[in-house]
Amino acid sequence: GLQSSTLTTRAISHGDCTRKNYLSWLQVEVFAAALLSICMGFAVGALAGFWSSLVLETGTDFGFAMTVACAQMLSINIAGLTGTCSPLIFSFVFHQDAGKWAGPMETAIQDIAGSFAMVYMAQALLVSCIRWGLSPMT
Repeated sequence: GLQSSTLTTRAISHGDCTRKNYLSWLQVEVFAAALLSICMGFAVGALAGFWSSLVLETGTDFGFAMTVACAQMLSINIAGLTGTCSPLIFSFVFHQDAGKWAGPMETAIQDIAGSFAMVYMAQALLVSCIRWGLSPMT
């Protein structure tokens, strides 16, 4: 998220991202976040599956592993999107210096949005995995 924000703020200040080409910039940054989220989702999902196979008597909890992977993917995608959009909105809509708004406020927005989405999605997915038989009831 902050990396996306930093890159976008720098691109705006150097003229690489303008009102005319901001959609292509947004597309590239969202694609990069999606690629990162897939890699990290796979890694933490595999780790969660491995960990559950070691600690649970019932074996690997595939629902738990899938939930951890999807929650991580969602959080990274939200951070990438908000990190890219914030400087664009502050610069092109509010006509303010995007660099002044980056940092703590943006981190708070990303954390709040990502955490809420991750918790609600994870709860719904884990309950569904129990119904589908991918996770044990206990």
